[in-house]
Amino acid sequence: MNFLSPAGSLGIVRCALAFLLAGCAANQPYHLGEAPTETAVTPAGSGSVKDIYRLGFIEFDEQGDFWDRDQLRKTVQAIRDTGRGILLVTYIHGWQNNSNSTDAADVGQFRSLLALLTADQTVQLSGLQVFGVYLGWRGRVVHKVNPVVDAVTWVGKEASFYSRKNAATRISSSTPITEAIFTLIKTARRDTPGNSRCVVIGHSFGALVLEKALAQALVGTLLYEQPFAPGVEKSRADQVFKPADLILLVNSAAESIYSKEMIDMYRDTTRQRGAPHVIMISSDADTATGVAFPIGTKLSNTPKLLSGSFRKYHEEGRDTSQFNYFTQTPGHNDSLQSHRLVPVAKGKSDLGGDPFDLNLKNRPGSYENVTLYTGTRFDWTQWRIERQGPNQTNYWVLRVPKQIIPGHSPIFEGDSRDLMAALFRLATTPEAAERSVPLKVRGSAEGPVQKTEQRLQRKKTGETVVTPVQPSASDRHPPRH
Repeated sequence: MNFLSPAGSLGIVRCALAFLLAGCAANQPYHLGEAPTETAVTPAGSGSVKDIYRLGFIEFDEQGDFWDRDQLRKTVQAIRDTGRGILLVTYIHGWQNNSNSTDAADVGQFRSLLALLTADQTVQLSGLQVFGVYLGWRGRVVHKVNPVVDAVTWVGKEASFYSRKNAATRISSSTPITEAIFTLIKTARRDTPGNSRCVVIGHSFGALVLEKALAQALVGTLLYEQPFAPGVEKSRADQVFKPADLILLVNSAAESIYSKEMIDMYRDTTRQRGAPHVIMISSDADTATGVAFPIGTKLSNTPKLLSGSFRKYHEEGRDTSQFNYFTQTPGHNDSLQSHRLVPVAKGKSDLGGDPFDLNLKNRPGSYENVTLYTGTRFDWTQWRIERQGPNQTNYWVLRVPKQIIPGHSPIFEGDSRDLMAALFRLATTPEAAERSVPLKVRGSAEGPVQKTEQRLQRKKTGETVVTPVQPSASDRHPPRH
């Protein structure tokens, strides 16, 4: 074939298109019809299987709708069929990932976290069933094929930043993603016996999805008060409902304006320095959110800046442009930082246990200057979570060094998992200030306020049983007048 002829030129174009299309990731689901599966876990040094974890997939299309609502239904049914309390870990992945395990390592790394939890001694003793749910979307637009095709399609993969960010924003604003998260948590807390625990994790653009999907719900739960009957003294439990025990945002690729708005609200509505409701982790070594994100967003926001669309904020000690909050991620915006992870000690002595398990055994009820371990039992580093920065609220923004997370990803390996274990322990322990306080009730103009249920705490099992209050004899037969 003469490649200089029109026919030859057409052949080149066809070959190039076929080459590129071979690497395009279609807008499609990868787990249709699947119910959550079980995976056996055998702890190291054990000859027998100790337990299993379950993993389900729920996938969303480009507009944020379910690919198939049956994925949610099947996952909910699997939670109900578990028959015991569960440790629910729901994960939303980020850019350059999807639910196809051959495209990226994210699915396998999430599985490794579930396996580690399942084999952990503290989780084993708790009796909780580890149940993971992977919320998938088209974060990656180019398949992995082979080194040659991958090299050719690299530019298209990297140039997908704007389209994938727009897709994540659409998904975060849709009803299905919020419905899925809350349905899973509700099912775990209400439909399985025992003391279930719920963790939700978002990474990169997945953190953007999670933060925006839960923002309105957090506002509602923070500001809502139950109505009081006429004549009843207005008094209520000093309690803030958390949608999940731990909401964890890792290397968030969101504009920091969203976090600023939430932190401002927390500053005005909740008491300071309590247990965190949201924890955002950002690595010092994350150039994707620390360098690339500002470059990309400054290009798209400069016309707005020149047109005067951004106002000035008068912050303590300085003025700053709103432009900065649209071109920096929360973890790299010093105005939002609340904590930093600092090294305390290093050693090669025997800790007496693996750092991951030791962190799950941290002293409950402690939220300031918490210490934790990373590494191995015989080669470890001790860290302290220190308050650093102007943000003093329960919406934490925690900066961590390269040793914990070496870049933008992976996030479910080594020291980062050890840190997650400590944060889980820290966040899932209720504060004394969040427990109910006695209600002082006066008689109303419409008559006495009657109790409709009683709660009995069983000391041996810790189970709370709610039963209707039986009416007294005088209630059954009111006196005649």
